[in-house]
Amino acid sequence: MTTPATSTDTTIEVVKNGPYLLRGASRVCDSRGEELPARGTVALCRCGNSAKKPFCDGTHAKIGFDGARLEVGPTDSAQQYRGKRITIHDNRAICAHAGVCTDKLPGVFRLGQEPWIAADGADAAAIVALVGRCPSGALSYSIDDPEPAAGPQERLVTVSKNGPYFISGDLPLKADGAQPYCPGRYALCRCGASKNKPFCDGTHWAMGFDDNRGRQAGVWVPPLGIRRFSLVFGGLLVAGTAAAILGIEAAGKLSILKLTRSGALLPELNLALELLLVAGLTFGSWLAKRGNIAAHRYNQTIWVLLNAVLVALIMAGGMENAVVESAADLARIGNWVPWLHATLGTATVVSGLWLVLQMNGLLPRRLHVRGWKMLMRLTLAGYWAVALFGLAVYYVWFLR
Repeated sequence: MTTPATSTDTTIEVVKNGPYLLRGASRVCDSRGEELPARGTVALCRCGNSAKKPFCDGTHAKIGFDGARLEVGPTDSAQQYRGKRITIHDNRAICAHAGVCTDKLPGVFRLGQEPWIAADGADAAAIVALVGRCPSGALSYSIDDPEPAAGPQERLVTVSKNGPYFISGDLPLKADGAQPYCPGRYALCRCGASKNKPFCDGTHWAMGFDDNRGRQAGVWVPPLGIRRFSLVFGGLLVAGTAAAILGIEAAGKLSILKLTRSGALLPELNLALELLLVAGLTFGSWLAKRGNIAAHRYNQTIWVLLNAVLVALIMAGGMENAVVESAADLARIGNWVPWLHATLGTATVVSGLWLVLQMNGLLPRRLHVRGWKMLMRLTLAGYWAVALFGLAVYYVWFLR
């Protein structure tokens, strides 16, 4: 057991966009139960890319680690599964997918079945014992005849294999209002990709987090650092595109010179950039799946802003070629295809800008979208659909 210390002396502090600072009397063990050298104040990596895991080596600053919590829904509520004597409470938002429940009591915790928890699938005492082994605190219970409370647990940080930090005992968390659902038993993200930071939400499993390597697959630090590089590259791309469009329009005759097959320079420039930006947005989706949240945020912001420039300076004006004066005009392919493209494009642009404002912290919290992951997927699909309709419009107007 560790030397007694008050909870104010022994804490885990979540540093903004940085590591966890472990202070006070507690032990740090690896997944085999072997104690790691951790005395005084210890900085534990939470970006997932330190070369000295589980300890911080400053890599979070180089890769532009973003420690913001992206989940909007509540994380302090649990679904209840009632049995004859015991009720099991399950909080999916903080489940670390350690597999203790499904491995040890498959008759209660049933993968692939609905409801997935059968509270009468085992003796209440067995369920109580297993719930006490849930390292993330996602599982809890209430019982008609509760047993006497157990004594105080040892303050312990367990570095799980390719997974989170499992915290047990009286280790208060200092995280700007974020508090664990079960204070004596919770899991902290260390892959850097949880959407429910600082708590683990199981993303390490989906992204294939590997604690034997330093920077994870797909993490690249560009010249100037990811933030400066993104600002410079993004600024040049967006501003350069706007300047080129305005310059071509000012020259006037360039739009009819036979520089391209169709003789329409602006539409072809727009089409090329539209295809480029959907490829860029798809790459950003891959970055998010790899846990590179900061890179994902900068990447998506750049391409969404570029799309807004194309809409404002090219696409909106191009709709004058699809003027509808009567219902009969909509029957012509040269009109209904562009209008379908414009309708879908408008919805996609609004959705993309909304998401960019939210992920950059520029949207009031009351306007945040709860189902943002689904909205991201739908928006990406929308951008691809708009690009395909853009190809159709180009064909109908210039090649047919």
